[in-house]
This record gives sequence, structure tokens and C-alpha cells, in this order.
Amino acid sequence: MIQHDLDDALNELAPPIIVAGLQVDTWCTWHDEQSPWPLDEFAGVVSMGALASVTNETSVPWIRNELELLSRALERGVPILGVCFGSQSLARAAGGQVRKSPLTEIGWHDVTMTSHAETDPVLGSLGKEFPAFQWHYDTFDLPPDATVLATAGDLIEAYRVGDSAWGVQFHIEANPSVVYGWLGTYRDAIDEEGIDVDELRAATERNWIEYKRRSWEVGAAFATMVVKAATSRR
Repeated sequence: MIQHDLDDALNELAPPIIVAGLQVDTWCTWHDEQSPWPLDEFAGVVSMGALASVTNETSVPWIRNELELLSRALERGVPILGVCFGSQSLARAAGGQVRKSPLTEIGWHDVTMTSHAETDPVLGSLGKEFPAFQWHYDTFDLPPDATVLATAGDLIEAYRVGDSAWGVQFHIEANPSVVYGWLGTYRDAIDEEGIDVDELRAATERNWIEYKRRSWEVGAAFATMVVKAATSRR
């Protein structure tokens, strides 16, 4: 797992991954500029959100190193799950471009799954439309040979590269603890966007139980892909 900030961990994705019998090692990019372990030791990669922007790849060493790691994982067919910043870095590693989003999404926004998502082995359980927790300022252009799995207006919210890599722009891992923590930590950003904090809290109370189910199902489905990859290497 690639973690970029102290407050953006696996959260609800962690339990189903552990239940699947997988061991998780964490590359903390603020501590090490490159992964402490070679990619060969792992059967899967999860890249989480970040305050940083992939557009700063030329000036931030760990971003360059992460893009190189994801590129190698793509070449080898290692299962990848990118969340928010992770979805952007995966898109960049797969040949797409990351840019500032025309729309800042913070809070709960409806996401619509495409017809391609219905049979997707990782995101197929998400249904046709649901409120997803968002917090991002950047977006990306779809990488070559990628399949769009979800949208919100003109923005791509989820996609698959080949048959072993997935990117989700929304924070599928989020739970009330994450939301309330970010409300306190990044209150200035919320105020700048004119977001109604009381409504955001209320939406969290309405959505969190069903969202937890979706988080766990995505985590379990991705873990299944990792287990299959590990088994095939034996």
C-alpha cells in the first residue's frame, strides 16, 4: 500500500484485505522517497489519496518513483487499485494526462456506473448509481486502452486498464471517522468552496452504512484478484 499522508490510509478497504489472508506493507512516501521493497515481493499494489498533485511529478521525487513503480506493475500484470490521487497516478503511469479539474468535488456526489461496470470483477457490485465521498482538485484524461466504469457529469470517476488495474476518483475507503477528521483538518478549504458543513455531516449520517458495504465489497473483490495473481506466480 502506498500512503502519501498520515490521514489517508486504507480505512474501510483494510478489513476485507486482511480477511482474504493478505499481508499489507506500507510505503509511506513522506518517510521514504521510494518503496523500501522491490515490486517482485508483492502480488498487488494499492495507491491512496494525497494532498500532492501528480502534475508536480518533475519536482517531487516520490511521485516520479511511484509512477515508475506503477508502470512496472502494469507491464507485469500486477493488480493495482488507485484511489483518488492513486487513480490519477495510475492514469499517468498508463499514458494518460493529469490536469486541474474544471470542477472541485468535495463531499457526497452521485456517481453513475457505465454498462461496462456491470460485469467488472472489482467494481461490478457498486450498482448503477450511488453517492460517493469525494475530495479532489485534479482530474485526468483516460489512458489509452482503458475502459470507463463510472462518471459524474463530464468527469471520469472510475476506469479499468487492461484486466488487472483499477482507478477510482472517489474515496471508496472513507468512513465517518475519515470525513469528520477531514472536516476539522481542512476546514479552510471547505469554507473557501462554500460547502454547507451541516449538510455534509447529515449526508455522511445518511450514507455511511451503505457506503461501508460498498467499500468492503470492492476491497474483497480486489483482494480476490491479488490472491489469484499470487497463486498464479507459485
